[in-house]
Amino acid sequence: MNRIFDDMEGEFSARLRAHRVTTRTSRTREGEVTLTSRVALVEARFSIAVLDRLHEPSFIGLRRPTLDGETYIIYEVVDVRPMHFQMLGVDIAVPKVIRREFLETIDRSWEGSEETWIDVVAVPTDYRMDLKEGGVTFRRSNLTPLVGSEAHILSRETVREFLCVEGGAEVGVLKGFNLPLTVNIGELVRYHTGFFGFTGCGKSNLASYLIRRVLEGTEEITVVIFDVAGEYLIHLLDLAPYTYSTEDFRGEPRRIMGSQAIPETLEGLLERRHLEMAVEKLLEAGRIRRLSMAQPPKEIPLNLGLILRLIGGIADKGERESIQAHIALNKLNAFMEVGGYEEDTTFEEIAGDPAAKAELSRILTDFSTSIHSMSSTSKDIQAILRALNEERSTGVERKTMPRNPEWLASAVSHGPLSGLIIVYIPEPDIAREAVSRFVDHLLWLKKTQGTGRPVLTVIDEAQEFIPDRTRREDYTEQSNRSVEALLRQGRKYRASCWVCSQRVAHLNVNALQQLHSYFVSVLPRFYDRMVIADAFSLSYDLLDKTTELETGEWLFVSYRATKQRNVPIFLKTPNNEEILASNLSRLIKGPKISIT
Repeated sequence: MNRIFDDMEGEFSARLRAHRVTTRTSRTREGEVTLTSRVALVEARFSIAVLDRLHEPSFIGLRRPTLDGETYIIYEVVDVRPMHFQMLGVDIAVPKVIRREFLETIDRSWEGSEETWIDVVAVPTDYRMDLKEGGVTFRRSNLTPLVGSEAHILSRETVREFLCVEGGAEVGVLKGFNLPLTVNIGELVRYHTGFFGFTGCGKSNLASYLIRRVLEGTEEITVVIFDVAGEYLIHLLDLAPYTYSTEDFRGEPRRIMGSQAIPETLEGLLERRHLEMAVEKLLEAGRIRRLSMAQPPKEIPLNLGLILRLIGGIADKGERESIQAHIALNKLNAFMEVGGYEEDTTFEEIAGDPAAKAELSRILTDFSTSIHSMSSTSKDIQAILRALNEERSTGVERKTMPRNPEWLASAVSHGPLSGLIIVYIPEPDIAREAVSRFVDHLLWLKKTQGTGRPVLTVIDEAQEFIPDRTRREDYTEQSNRSVEALLRQGRKYRASCWVCSQRVAHLNVNALQQLHSYFVSVLPRFYDRMVIADAFSLSYDLLDKTTELETGEWLFVSYRATKQRNVPIFLKTPNNEEILASNLSRLIKGPKISIT
């Protein structure tokens, strides 16, 4: 038992005194939000050591008999309140002299008095812990604890068994346990992630650190960061990223440096000239390039509707070849019904399925051979067959195509561009257009050309791209639609998304609900915290503790990446700036960077 629980050398002794439901209501831009939470009130014997321990994040197990035997319902501590019996009678209505006497008595009684105790407020994790010979097992549970049941603090070893993925990537240290939290980094990418916190809490610092872990631990992945604030080039400078920008830097390192936000804390670790030297090396290697917003050349869509109109027109005339046309139309309609195709289904989509391509070719060939070989209809069908069977260019092979968002999507998904790519566009309207075009083309390519290389798209300042209120003229409508489509559909095409934002209440809630992992830091606005709690079914009592977090500390919740899903965890994450400072010497002193 001592290995499973931490009784603090006998000092922790506690029982459940009450179990209740709390309700909070707030009015947001979307309307009224009401949150309901279950809360346990545990009464513990007073001890300074216990009080101090419970100020740090802790998990407690409440003993619960069941028909299957004894189990422990796991709760997470959200608040502690030292209590004294006489505190209940201290009121402003009591005369001052008597109040002073009460307070002096309370002060003397904290050590060793039977009239003191600690109220421990905890919220359910929705897990139970069963003790088995040789260890413990965890499973989801909605059991209600029984008043009066014993409470125990989970030991460090038990918490590791509860949350940490064996052999996973380390993303930070569990507060209160000095325990590295290891997660499945692939699930953190595959199922989308959000980073939410006020300005200065370290969102870009954390995202940069995790991008490092993704590039280290995920084979062949490409990470594309859309950056409007100019933070990520500096944060990830030692990784020698490709950087594309709509800005004209004229090949001057100082212009590039002037466009980027350099943290004061980083300038305390590195001299500015070292950063400038690293940027100059990237320029020499051709890794900082101009992004064009020129529209791609227009192409006439080659789709099933083109074939239907051609053959349908012949059938409708009721003249020569109309019978053959009716037969071909019946076959074509059956082909579309079985395959689930529409009129706007393109030849590229058909060509992606060899069986469908062969069937459509057979239908067209049968029709062509049933009519006169020298007729214009036969020649049109032959042209369609050639278009259906020819190798289509992905766009990367077109040497004249400008380096625009469509080119970038082709290059990262099916072309030669891999690793880390930063897209710096400081003008929000242009950035929204670029994101919309990039995402739309990326998804189209993956649907029609095959999934290709896995791509993680990072959207910084997400409130600019997926706001809850949109307009067409500033491209918020287009970027909102595109990013939401990426979040909804991307997983099955190996296209993932991370979003970072400081204004949660202004985000598209439908998009938020597609995230399976999220990091939350300080959100001073009450309604921002309410939106997070509502969107992710998180206890507000727990979320309220984020107001006490320091820079680099986060509340982390994941449906996929942790060993047990949806358990809120308080983390201290590594400082990306320290990693950057120690690694940058490779880029400055090392050989010239080669272009892949």
